[in-house]
Amino acid sequence: MTKSNIRPLLEEIESKARSLLSSSPISELRRLKIESADDGLCLLGSLSTWHHKQLAQELVRRLSPAPIPIRNLTSVRSEYER
Repeated sequence: MTKSNIRPLLEEIESKARSLLSSSPISELRRLKIESADDGLCLLGSLSTWHHKQLAQELVRRLSPAPIPIRNLTSVRSEYER
């Protein structure tokens, strides 16, 4: 895919991902931000477990009909930061 034809796809997936994450039963996922980058999507925010970090990434990945880069820039808080 070229940059010119990936943009509409990224915008569509970004919108669907926002909707999906905002309706999640996991409150931490509802607080995540998602942004489109040049050639993919970025997940931003802070989570309490590595499981939630991976879950968020896989939920977004499943929305795309084509492979796109997903940069999971979320941080996992240590037990002492919770």
